Amino acid sequence: MRYIVLLSGENIPLAREEVKSVIEAHGSNMEIVQDFTRLLVIDADKKIDLSQCSMVTEASRFLSDIDYVESIDFAPYKNIPINVRVIRHESAKDIDSLALERRIGHLFYTKGAKIDLDCPEKRIRLYIGNGWSYAGELAFLQPKEYSKRKASLRPFHMPVSLDPKIARAMVNLAGAKAGDSILDPFAGTGGILIEAGLLKCRIFGIDIDKKMVEGTITNLKHYGISNSMIKEGDAFDARQMFGESFDAIVTDFPYGRNTKDADVRNIAERFLEYAPSIIKKGKYIVAASNFSDLKIPDNLKLKNLFEIYIHKSMSKWIYVLKA
Repeated sequence: MRYIVLLSGENIPLAREEVKSVIEAHGSNMEIVQDFTRLLVIDADKKIDLSQCSMVTEASRFLSDIDYVESIDFAPYKNIPINVRVIRHESAKDIDSLALERRIGHLFYTKGAKIDLDCPEKRIRLYIGNGWSYAGELAFLQPKEYSKRKASLRPFHMPVSLDPKIARAMVNLAGAKAGDSILDPFAGTGGILIEAGLLKCRIFGIDIDKKMVEGTITNLKHYGISNSMIKEGDAFDARQMFGESFDAIVTDFPYGRNTKDADVRNIAERFLEYAPSIIKKGKYIVAASNFSDLKIPDNLKLKNLFEIYIHKSMSKWIYVLKA
């Protein structure tokens, strides 16, 4: 099946890899057939669902090039309320969006569809760029749920925490799916575990600070997440604590103004050496760090490294490592 995927603009390389990871985690293969920076036209070998992606603005089932829209099968739209909307790509030249929407809307109307601008049953998208244009039927539109889960709105929060969209993307980069066991060995306030829990993963968390453990448990309860085990202790005791190998490890390595960089780096690099002993072979470790040059042990393969801009004096680096 062919899809049109509009990526969010915060971090396009990260968004692309998130899409690929989600599709592959659910047993599908994909091929990018057209690449227009923020907009991808992809072929998948089966129906896909990108609703768990945080870095996708919307996705549509491909109908046709707009020049050939009269050739599509209009039967599924007979007596169905629809609306038509133009989505301009960054490179789109000046066009009369309203006139195009009316023209394509009238075509659907003459083929038996109903026009409903306010509460349509199906939404037709017209994606327009410089020298290209596609029609699609909207399959997924990003809700505003992530902003509702930002750290300051949780029952327990600290001044610095990963953005929920980044936390979800990290979980997706790990190939997580419902039923998988996910460990965050430096759980903090539970932001990563919240996103994994909402995907119906079995979540395991460790933090050395009792206050953080209690706060994480409170936050998980707030979002109705129950399939979890959160313990106070040392990240390097994960096997003794939980007695199993995990399907993925997703974490934000500890850091702080009162901690020396050498100590922070040492914790991260030591844990990367330890991680292969508690994760299943071939699975992924996705870790955020303030360092772009962490030493990677020989028994881990660096698959990707993404820079996440925080503010003018700080970036984070997301490591995607395969065991």
